Amino acid sequence: MSPVAIRRADPDDVDFLLELVLHEDVQPFLGAVSADDRESVAAEVERSLAEPHDFGRFVIVVDDERAGTCGFEISNRRSAIAHLERLAVHPRFRGRRISDEAARLLQHHLFHDLGYHRLQLEIYGFNERAQQHAERSGYVREGVKRKAYWRHGDWVDGVLYGLISKDVELPVGVRLLHDHLVRFNEGVRTGDWTQMLELFTDDAELLFEGAPAGPFRGREAIAAAYAEQPPDDQIVTLCVEEDSGDVTALYAWRAAPATVAGRMILTPADGGVGRLLVTFEGGLEWRS
Repeated sequence: MSPVAIRRADPDDVDFLLELVLHEDVQPFLGAVSADDRESVAAEVERSLAEPHDFGRFVIVVDDERAGTCGFEISNRRSAIAHLERLAVHPRFRGRRISDEAARLLQHHLFHDLGYHRLQLEIYGFNERAQQHAERSGYVREGVKRKAYWRHGDWVDGVLYGLISKDVELPVGVRLLHDHLVRFNEGVRTGDWTQMLELFTDDAELLFEGAPAGPFRGREAIAAAYAEQPPDDQIVTLCVEEDSGDVTALYAWRAAPATVAGRMILTPADGGVGRLLVTFEGGLEWRS
């Protein structure tokens, strides 16, 4: 099979996406409340580019040709849960398990790059093909909402599937980075940095480039720094890479979620954060 890729949709994809969701072999299996006109599809693409961590519309590509779409939307920020939706492959490309590979690519992006803890989706009970796809792609069937939706003149079930980050393989350093950020964001929300500080080793280093702060060496010094000058905005990651044990993430502040604020470079040590370098720099680009 030819290589499958996914990329975030842009305005040039709107006509393809609209044609796909209105196709007679696709539309009956999508949610009843779905973008089905040019204006609403374009609005979704615009939101995907403006809120890349919280919302996504992607194009599935095979041999440089548009073959389908998939998407997600955040459903619980504090617990890092994403709801997956709008997976559709154009009938011309069916029978090649393209949707399975696209689903795995989206899972990787959401777990590895964006740091989601849980992915979940719901499938109409009559859509047996989609249920088989979900199970091939690793999702666990978690339950059924009986006769939950009025669709095609009858009440139909909604079948629930889920996947958590521990169900898939991720580098240790990547898991540690996202664990740190969950705790960091909770600290911003509550003012209590205890859980975040637990991940730093006793002799950890916290360094900043492009900001007049630090360096701070040792957990006690890091704790004092956060107590004296606590951050006032949460962080999201847009792209994560691992190299020789170090993990580098392009990050954004929640207040400007599509603008890369800099890099976070984390070095694991003894199961915790041994060194964390945070840069503040402009001119960095992201695109998935």
